[in-house]
Amino acid sequence: MDDPKAPLLPLQDSPSSPQTQHSLISILTLGNFFILLGPLLCAATCLLLRGLGDGPRNMLAVLLWVFEWWLTEAVPMPVTSMAPLFLFPIFGIASADTVAHSYMDDVIALVLGSFILALAVEHYNIHRRLALNRDRATYD
Repeated sequence: MDDPKAPLLPLQDSPSSPQTQHSLISILTLGNFFILLGPLLCAATCLLLRGLGDGPRNMLAVLLWVFEWWLTEAVPMPVTSMAPLFLFPIFGIASADTVAHSYMDDVIALVLGSFILALAVEHYNIHRRLALNRDRATYD
């Protein structure tokens, strides 16, 4: 087991040690590049498409950001799916209230509740119990 008194981050003696250079190289990975590529595409779109109008330009910029994260799977899919929840209000596309309401529409809540109920039934083997009780009642 890990030592609870050990520091969470490794301690460095000097900033120019080879290990520091190695850790800097380990930060420059393809995954981290893809994480930064989304905001860079968004910024480039906002800077290069000035004549498009604020609303459509911002929507296209956020679309490119989320699409790039989705396509490369740079961040986990739940984070990608929730990105419009904080990006739309930041870019003035829609209010946080409007976006949150579209995420929790009545039908979506019903389907989500059904999935949670199905997982609970499967976790506690209720589907097998019901099938065995039905079989016992049928063949007795």
